[in-house]
Amino acid sequence: MTAEPAAPVYRSASSGEPAPAEERGRTVIGEDAVAAIAARAAAEVSGVAGLGGGVRRGRRRVRARVRITGNGGTATLRLRIAVAYPRSARETSRRVREHTAAEVERMTGMSVRCVDIEIAELVRGGRAV
Repeated sequence: MTAEPAAPVYRSASSGEPAPAEERGRTVIGEDAVAAIAARAAAEVSGVAGLGGGVRRGRRRVRARVRITGNGGTATLRLRIAVAYPRSARETSRRVREHTAAEVERMTGMSVRCVDIEIAELVRGGRAV
């Protein structure tokens, strides 16, 4: 039987006690990673028919752009989506906004300030209307 190596214990310089997590290092989540999370989340919403570029979900594609502000704790998202015709563009964009913000916050811990959505086209049966 082999033993797994012990995880390193980071010690506080002043007390010798285990250091708090915020003193052990820093994690940075880049804009491209957040954009990929946002695009995948948007593609999960029923009624999103996709768009060229971005992340592919089956035959659907979604474009996403992200701007991270402040100390990396706040994100502003911009999505370009295609909506399946005759779905409601307003209802689909509302569901995309809610789901995308929730997923980005859950997966990154960032606060999503706003989600701007551009309905780039309506798609019927895989073809633009």
